[in-house]
Amino acid sequence: MKFRRSIYLERLMSQYPKMMSEQMRPTVVVINDDPKVLELLTEILEKEGYRVFTAFNGNDALELAFSVEPDIVISDVVMPLMDGLELCRRLKEDPRTRYVPVLLASAVRTGKRSSLNALTAGADDYLEMPFRRQELLVKVARLTERHRIERSYRELVEEAADIIYTRDMDGRITSINEAGARFFERPSSELVGAKMSELFGEEAASQIISQTSEGVSDKPLRWVHEVRNAQGDPRYLEGVMTLVVDAEGKPASVRSVVRDITDRKLAEDALRESEERFKAFMDNSPAVAFIKDEEGRFTYINRPYERFFNLKLDDVLGKTTYDLWSADVADKLRTSRA
Repeated sequence: MKFRRSIYLERLMSQYPKMMSEQMRPTVVVINDDPKVLELLTEILEKEGYRVFTAFNGNDALELAFSVEPDIVISDVVMPLMDGLELCRRLKEDPRTRYVPVLLASAVRTGKRSSLNALTAGADDYLEMPFRRQELLVKVARLTERHRIERSYRELVEEAADIIYTRDMDGRITSINEAGARFFERPSSELVGAKMSELFGEEAASQIISQTSEGVSDKPLRWVHEVRNAQGDPRYLEGVMTLVVDAEGKPASVRSVVRDITDRKLAEDALRESEERFKAFMDNSPAVAFIKDEEGRFTYINRPYERFFNLKLDDVLGKTTYDLWSADVADKLRTSRA
């Protein structure tokens, strides 16, 4: 009986059109202690353009996965030496393979309990044996495509100049990119699990966490705080937080993008101090003084000007001499350049 593909499968598989090179073909590690099943799975997947590596037990599969860096692992559940559930746990615990999707397959029909055990072990999906070819290919195509997208996202995060991290609702870091590791001068592996207070200081961390503990917002939450870097020098950080909710709509975690704005903050402070010095000098000058733009509109007047003409700065901002006085008076003031 000829197999007929679904429209969904056609769309997914069209993204892998008999790959142009060996390196571009999605890599699959298949594990099963039954040689006939292993051969069947290999044949089906290779015909669809996948590069397939096989193993007969979990121990060999673990080393194989570390070596070939697969796009997906398809494993039987019941196997000698190491079963599929333990293999899945090991893969998800190791930083080299934690993001690789795992599809567990089993001929033991225990219904929902089997799929629940698989998902509890960290599997990304579950397949009952004997499998239907179409179901297998749809699941593999979906998981490999998701893996490709997530890997591209992780690469963007790691290459970003901004600090990007996630944390739980208790304020513990669950992931952080290379920019964050450079700023705090600690490996990412050490930062994961650290409290926010360890990185940002007690006061800043408390305020940041309180923003997300008050409830869910559909808008990004922003903050600016002074923190200390690894050398103890003050740095100004600006953060944007997005709440991630669980299936019940409750806050589950927080994603944050943080930028070091120290240079900008220092420049703004220097400009403000310069403006304050200028204002103090002009306000204590005995002469009236003003500044106009190219269209003759007031942008500044000093205190002597306010006293002499009985006006306030807010009264004249954006206005011309003719807006404030009659034409005759304005002409005289214009002649005297007031």
